[in-house]
Amino acid sequence: MKIKQDHFDYMKSEIERVLNRYPNLVSEYEQGLFPNADKVHNLQTRFNHDLAFGAGLTRFICDTLYPYLEDSHIKTALNKICPTLERKF
Repeated sequence: MKIKQDHFDYMKSEIERVLNRYPNLVSEYEQGLFPNADKVHNLQTRFNHDLAFGAGLTRFICDTLYPYLEDSHIKTALNKICPTLERKF
């Protein structure tokens, strides 16, 4: 991974904070209990991006990560941080 360790750790801690605040979030996504679930093609990607947004990481990603990373690197980091989902709907 090309992301700096401190940046990865920051993203992880902010996402874990959201997951701790909403303990049913994983099962809700797996069951399609979120807005526009019927339009989702890649559940894991949607979940990862929603978590990053919910954790308030949008500005951090734009201002801190994009100057030295591209989308594929950020996607890899999010895949390592976020729980893996099993689509049930």
